[in-house]
Amino acid sequence: MSKLGDTLKDRLGLQLLEYPVPSHSNSIPYSLGGMTAASFGILVFSGILLAQFFVPDPDRANSSVHYLMDQIYLGWFLRGVHFWAGEVLSVTIFLHMVRVFVTASYKKPREINWIVGVVLLGLMVGLLFTGTVLKWDQEAYEALDHFVWVSGELGILGLPLTEGFTPGVPLLTRVYMAHISLLPIITMMALGLHLFYVKYHKLSPDPKDKESTKTIPFTQHILYLQRAGIGTIALIFLLATLIAPPLGGQPVLGLEVTKPPWQFVWIYALENLWVPSLIVAPFIIGLGLISVPFIDRGSETYWKRRPIAMALLAGSIILLVSLILWGSVTTMTHTM
Repeated sequence: MSKLGDTLKDRLGLQLLEYPVPSHSNSIPYSLGGMTAASFGILVFSGILLAQFFVPDPDRANSSVHYLMDQIYLGWFLRGVHFWAGEVLSVTIFLHMVRVFVTASYKKPREINWIVGVVLLGLMVGLLFTGTVLKWDQEAYEALDHFVWVSGELGILGLPLTEGFTPGVPLLTRVYMAHISLLPIITMMALGLHLFYVKYHKLSPDPKDKESTKTIPFTQHILYLQRAGIGTIALIFLLATLIAPPLGGQPVLGLEVTKPPWQFVWIYALENLWVPSLIVAPFIIGLGLISVPFIDRGSETYWKRRPIAMALLAGSIILLVSLILWGSVTTMTHTM
């Protein structure tokens, strides 16, 4: 068996995976990226199955989801897995970026990979938004209505995202195509680039002990990531079994009576203060995240010796949580 294993290792090039990585990589904080990747993998697999039953037409989209939930064997579980994988991913990708910020892993020479990570965050937000729209209930219709308003305000830049760009083809159908093809393809390319730079620049050193030479084989880290991934998938399956994702009926056009999912409630709150926040806030946040490694160019990486950066992080998290809580209780004062 050992000889067979050595032969396979040689033929498949598996020995290349035995390069050393810092020992602190075998920890939950440094496995959050792997958990996010596991959630994304579940999203892709379950999404392929869901696509077999979904009809991307405004007249039939909502009823096709209800049919899946009520008539297809374990259809309710399949949709629950897809929904909760997105919820778990929302949490792990946020915590992953917080960990990268706290350990200053965006600093030289990893600035480009931080930017790729910001792009991945934007793509995941796009996938979450388009997924919300596809169920085509009242919440989905109102989300798309806000999107159409933003597209109209962007002028010629937003023209491809409007209803009239392809006459005769419902915007919902184009949202569906973006959700199952364009966004996943770009996401996988960006994810591949992200992993390449992790390998190229190596995992960032422990900020508390930069001079540490303790290493483990990458194959050992893969085993740890496998356990973390299995735990993440088990959590998704448990949530899918216990809690059904929300689903309303066919939307009533022209009404605004719902609130967006918790991932977008913060911008709902800002919109209630100033409608153009729908455009301005994502632009400012994206620009701010991209500029982080170019503003914080010092060599210090230990969080206790970076009080300004930690204060900004804490303030940003408090503001985000406050907006989510406020948005969950406030009432919309305008219509699109």
